Amino acid sequence: MSQATFQTNPRLLSQLLAECHSGSIQLPDFQRSWVWDIDRIVSLIASVSRSFPVGALMALESGGDVQFKPRPLEGAPVHLESVLPSSLLLDGQQRMTSLYQVTLRGKVVETETIKHKPIKRWFFIDIAKALNSETDREEAIVPVPEDFKLRSDFGRQVDVDLTTSESQFEHLMFPLTEVFDSMNWFVGFANYWAARGDSVEMINLMRDFNENVLSNFTTYQVPVITLSKSTSKEAVCVVFEKVNTGGKPLDAFELITAMYAADNYQLRDDWYG
Repeated sequence: MSQATFQTNPRLLSQLLAECHSGSIQLPDFQRSWVWDIDRIVSLIASVSRSFPVGALMALESGGDVQFKPRPLEGAPVHLESVLPSSLLLDGQQRMTSLYQVTLRGKVVETETIKHKPIKRWFFIDIAKALNSETDREEAIVPVPEDFKLRSDFGRQVDVDLTTSESQFEHLMFPLTEVFDSMNWFVGFANYWAARGDSVEMINLMRDFNENVLSNFTTYQVPVITLSKSTSKEAVCVVFEKVNTGGKPLDAFELITAMYAADNYQLRDDWYG
């Protein structure tokens, strides 16, 4: 009887993102670029914030006969190009890259509108809206321009300025860059409202927010299907053909190109001259 060449384990989202940041998890080089627009990113964040499932990931253990040239997730530190990964992400690139850029990278996210216009955004959670059961959670996820200012009147009027932590406390806007290391932000929040004489009410509000929203990020688990490094080339090719059903399927030439790339041979360059 043949043995299964894969295993499925739930993994903490925070651990997976940390491994993306360290280079332990990378992509096979032939994977297409990260292309999610702002609406899909907001929807993904909203789902995680409510602990809704967002789908499984699929990875391939490194070190077997099937090798692909690796590359870090888009936005990961440049030095990771010299790091050998322990696994390659075969399916789930768009979701993991979105969550990595929003929460862990610490830089503005360069994405696009649904009409493919390039934009740069930070992502915040409106605490009051997130705790309102009658408000759609996506309305509580607030994309903020690169300068941290929300405007109206075609950009002429600044309505909310979130440049400083104090202004974030004042407007009850939590930055998702702090979601996995929020203690300092919480301390600042408590001190800010204590100085204004509203510490009890606001600490209770933050406690509710932490228990009902933020804890969903820190405890969130993602099913990860991991193909063993003993998986045959034929099996890996079938997997690649099947898993990326949401986009253009990989063709045979792309798969062969990917395998040659593992040996630093650029077949595509030779083919097209």
